[in-house]
This record gives sequence, C-alpha cells and structure tokens, in this order.
Amino acid sequence: MIVNSFQINKSAQLIPCPPEEVAEVCQSEEARIWLDVQAAESGELEDWLDRLEVTGLSRRLCLEAHDRPGFYPFKREIFLVIPVMADTNVARESDYLAFLCRENLLLTVHRKSIVNPQRFINEMEESESWLSERSLAGLVSAVMIDLSQDCLRHTSDLRGSILALEKRMDREPDSIEVEEILDMRSDLLNLGAVVSDQLPSVQALSTTDKPFFKQKDAQEYMNCALTNLHAADGSLRWLDERISALRSGFQMHAQDRTNRKLGMLTILSAIFMPITLLAGIWGMNFETMPELKYPLSYPAALGLMGLIGTGMYLYFRKTGWFD
Repeated sequence: MIVNSFQINKSAQLIPCPPEEVAEVCQSEEARIWLDVQAAESGELEDWLDRLEVTGLSRRLCLEAHDRPGFYPFKREIFLVIPVMADTNVARESDYLAFLCRENLLLTVHRKSIVNPQRFINEMEESESWLSERSLAGLVSAVMIDLSQDCLRHTSDLRGSILALEKRMDREPDSIEVEEILDMRSDLLNLGAVVSDQLPSVQALSTTDKPFFKQKDAQEYMNCALTNLHAADGSLRWLDERISALRSGFQMHAQDRTNRKLGMLTILSAIFMPITLLAGIWGMNFETMPELKYPLSYPAALGLMGLIGTGMYLYFRKTGWFD
C-alpha cells in the first residue's frame, strides 16, 4: 500500500502532510486535506475508512470501487468513480479511480499508479494559479484536468501510430501484419471506453450544487476538463474510422494476393493442359501407334510439348496475365 497526503495551505498550494495526522487534522473546519491511497488490501482500506469515519453506503462504495463508474451525490459527501489510464509499462492499461469528497477531505482510492502527486507539486511550483481556489472543488477540477490531458496524450500517441501504419499500408502493404491492426483496435476500444465513461460522471460533477463542494468557484477548470474529454472523444471516433479503413485495405490487399496466386495457378494449369493431353494420348497402350516406330518420335514429342508450353507462356505474358 502507498499512501500520500497533502494539505492545501492558505496560498492554495499543496504541502505534504503526515498520513498518520490526517484524521486529526480533518477535525478542523479550515483543513483542506487530500489523502491518496494506492494498492491497498481490503483490510488496510477498511482501517483508513475507520480512521476517517467513513460509514454507510460511502464505505461500501469505497470498498467495491473496482470495475464500475458512477456518480453518487450524498447529503454531506460526493462519491465518484471513473475509469482512467494507468501509468504502467503496459501500453494503455486502464484502472478505476474513486473520489470521496467532503468539505475538508478528498480521499482518492486506486490500485495502480494513476495520480502522481509529485507531478502536481511540480506544476504547482511552476504556476501560481494551479488551483482555482483553496477548496476541494478546485483540487478535484485540477486532478480532472490532469486526467483529461492524459486521455488527450494517449489519443495523440494512438493517432500517430495509426497514421504511421496507414503510410506503411500505402508504401509497403506486404509488411503489415493483421496483429498490428488488431492491437491498435484493442488500444482504441480501451481508451474509448475510458473517455466515454469519464464524460457522464465529470458532467454530473460539473453541475452539482452541493454547498460544501463549492463547484461554481471551480467551474471554469471543470469546463476545461470537459472540453479535453470531448476533444479526445471526437478524435477517437475519427480514429475508429481510420482503423476500419485500415482493416478494409488490409483485407483487400490480402484478397488481391490470393487472387494473384490463384491466377498464377490457373495460368500454369492452362500451359500444362495441352502437354498433359499429348502425354495422355501417347501413353495409351494400343498396338498400332505409328509414332512409336519412328526413331525421332521421342525428341519430336518433347520439342512439340516445349513449343506449345513456350508459346502459351509468351501469349499470357503479352496479354498481361503476369502483370
């Protein structure tokens, strides 16, 4: 289990906070705490929920937030689960990120490396307006912007891979393997599922009117995240069409190669058909076959067969059957 905790100071900056002090600090109405829990076992997560006094449906949702997105507005809490792209060595692997929002606490729970708090701190040092205000709504909107930018980055990477494959298809179609197209489509479907499942939850969060969440003060930031997600969704729809075109082009090229092979077999069959006919005639066991008594019958027969085969080959070549 990896636990990171931060406090938003009066200058709207994130500063580290010892995790063991989070429960005590949250008792203050002025506190604004972010607790991030990664890869926690069920018992470890339950222990943290006990410390933070998370009970009822919110507790159950935190423990079960593994594989389904959703938005749950409660009286004094907001619970949100969205799929996100995980920061792993596996290309475009997804995971689920759960948010539990209170007036003075943001709890995020996930299994894989998704949220990088150190990156937020670096961005905070580079920009004075990293947070829209000293509120959890501002923090959540900043995290949503970061996640939406991840979706845009993955979409851009996937677009580059698909366009590069299209160029190869135009220039070197024989070098394309069907597994390459299938892998890209799998990545596209995975990323598309993340973006399409994020959009409804983020839209619902952007319109919530809970007084403790103060969403109106961070509305511009949340709109930025929504704009990024809509842009990624539109790009993925276009990329899906490109993938379909790639598959159609690959199938047409494969069919063309098959037709060429069948055409070659047809030409060879046509060339050897008259030769086979002559060999069949001269191979019959009749007692009276005048050709068998001539001393030059054998070389003459071979020459005739060669002439017929060569003549037919030249005819097919001249008429474009080998092009």
